[in-house]
Amino acid sequence: MAIKFANLSSKERKLLEVSRVAVRNAKTVVDLTNTSWIDNLSSRSGWAMAPDSLKFLVRLIAQFKPLHILEFGSGVSTYVMARACTQLKKSSSITSIDHDPEFGKTTVERLLNKFKLHCRISFQLAPLVARDFGGKTLPIYHLQDKLFASTAPVDLVLIDGPPVMLGGREGVLYQTMGFARPGTVVILDDANRSEEKTIIGRWRDILRDAIEVKLFTRFTKGLAVIVIVKPVEKHNLFTRRINVSAKEIGKLISKSKSFILVGEEWWIRDQIASGRKVIPFTEKNCQYWGPPPNDNIAIEELERLRTAGASHIVFLWPSFWWLDYYVKLHHYLRSKFPCVLENDRLVIFDIRK
Repeated sequence: MAIKFANLSSKERKLLEVSRVAVRNAKTVVDLTNTSWIDNLSSRSGWAMAPDSLKFLVRLIAQFKPLHILEFGSGVSTYVMARACTQLKKSSSITSIDHDPEFGKTTVERLLNKFKLHCRISFQLAPLVARDFGGKTLPIYHLQDKLFASTAPVDLVLIDGPPVMLGGREGVLYQTMGFARPGTVVILDDANRSEEKTIIGRWRDILRDAIEVKLFTRFTKGLAVIVIVKPVEKHNLFTRRINVSAKEIGKLISKSKSFILVGEEWWIRDQIASGRKVIPFTEKNCQYWGPPPNDNIAIEELERLRTAGASHIVFLWPSFWWLDYYVKLHHYLRSKFPCVLENDRLVIFDIRK
């Protein structure tokens, strides 16, 4: 596969190719080492990560030889990776993160002491916090990077948390970007679950050519392998979301048509417009006039602009609250007009009728 970022240095290109080869070999090469201990360990402990996924981790570490592993969700995987790292000739470090004070660390330390494994591991209890990523609030771990097991960039990442009931894992890959380099390999467990499938789709949607995604659906619970081509800084996520949204609007609304853009984010109209006439909602003399005082006025304003020739009404994700707050307006749109696009960035109604 061709390098997708022309501005990668020769060193970064080599790192990226090493990662690709390691992932490919880990999946296809016949592993001659005895990994029956993984089956026994997993069946006794009842840990969530499936034995075949753990075996893949062992094979990947043997191929990739990471110097610094970052793990979200401590548990038997920590021990398995530590045991795999002890087989390497080079010294490896593992930073293991968990939000639950009663999970992971005690069991893993018992296993490490029992089998006398020599791998530097730093456990960190990190509470979950809500943070903004490109205008979208997501749960991530409150990390202290000074307590990491190594100061080296992260080579390998395992995402096995947070759990779905606490907000899921979408934000963790964005968080990982701050510690990654070109060629960093990220493993997402449970990739066959509907929640993880949705998350993977959103990563592909926003990060695009900054990542390469391989899905191993035949694993018991599914496994996704993401190779980071180029880390995306947090402040660039909003622009990426806007650019992707602008392209989708361009596909739906012809340049000869005008459309309504809802909300205070009127300042991004030039990025969204792509040569089209954009009408603020609400508006007065073509200027944004703030949210309507009630649903009835909102519906009246919608009808006025629709009669004047507006073809669509567009809600960007920062204005999704309108759909909850203006209940009658939302119901009116759903009952009268087709919703032609709906995702976690855009809701668009075709109001031509």
